[in-house]
Amino acid sequence: MIHSDARQTITAAAGRAAPLEAGGLLLGWWDSDKVIVRSAVEVVDPAASGTSWIRRESFAQQALDRAIAALGHPWMGYVGDWHSHPAPCGASAQDLKSIRSASRAYSQPLLLIVHRCDDVLDVRAARRGRLQTVLEVTA
Repeated sequence: MIHSDARQTITAAAGRAAPLEAGGLLLGWWDSDKVIVRSAVEVVDPAASGTSWIRRESFAQQALDRAIAALGHPWMGYVGDWHSHPAPCGASAQDLKSIRSASRAYSQPLLLIVHRCDDVLDVRAARRGRLQTVLEVTA
């Protein structure tokens, strides 16, 4: 489940950044094997281009710490990443490799959301290095 606040944050950040990519973190919690995305946080990549956004760890950790403190929900934590594609294409091979790799550090699934320029959210999940169900959601 992706809360409307998270969708709005992703869509607004993607719109501001176009024609460059934007990205950030997904915050929420796990309910059994479901990932609940309650909030999205933008993490600026000063070197973003029309085909690349890289999560800078120091910026990401600061953004995560601020967001968790501000949201104040006891279950809130990191559940994945999001970024935009200023073209009508979904997750790239590099995107899938990244989410698979990151998911190895967690026992629960991680999400990757790619916001396409046609307002489709390409949602991917990975658990322990393996891709799971693929969803597309209109923003």
